[in-house]
Amino acid sequence: MEKEVSIKRSLNEISLLKRLLTKITSIDSSVKAVLLFGSMARGEVTERSDVDLLVLHDSCGIEDPVLRRRRFYHLVHEALRNRYEDLTVLDMKLNQFLKPKEITPLLLNLYWDAKVIIDETGKIEKFLEYTRRRILKSGLSREKDGRNYYWKLPQPMTEVSIFEPESP
Repeated sequence: MEKEVSIKRSLNEISLLKRLLTKITSIDSSVKAVLLFGSMARGEVTERSDVDLLVLHDSCGIEDPVLRRRRFYHLVHEALRNRYEDLTVLDMKLNQFLKPKEITPLLLNLYWDAKVIIDETGKIEKFLEYTRRRILKSGLSREKDGRNYYWKLPQPMTEVSIFEPESP
């Protein structure tokens, strides 16, 4: 019963986020997508849950990562009308998300959990579906330890490839 309430709350929050963030791309045309990740995306909302968002953008003209993240944080916070006290906003260039040089555990979690809030490209949902299939095919598995998750390699100390290497 508690899990059902958490999932329903997550779905309601996702719907609200979509409504509130819908105009963000008209304010900043470099924003191409906004993804929800973390406990809310997984339907595991608790009283201590925050809202975790990833802003995918084309070149926004701000090279300093601290200033860039601050810009996107304020943009999102304003669009959400101060509704969420605990808000985390990460940013990433769209092409780095779609074609990463290295896949970190955080990026794996984003690929695995993300819910699309805004997608100006029309490609993110299909990309996430494809990537999730590739993660499964690679043999990686995600394990839960209490409230935390970690990724387990199919064989210890082996390199795993999620995406096909690009041909020259």
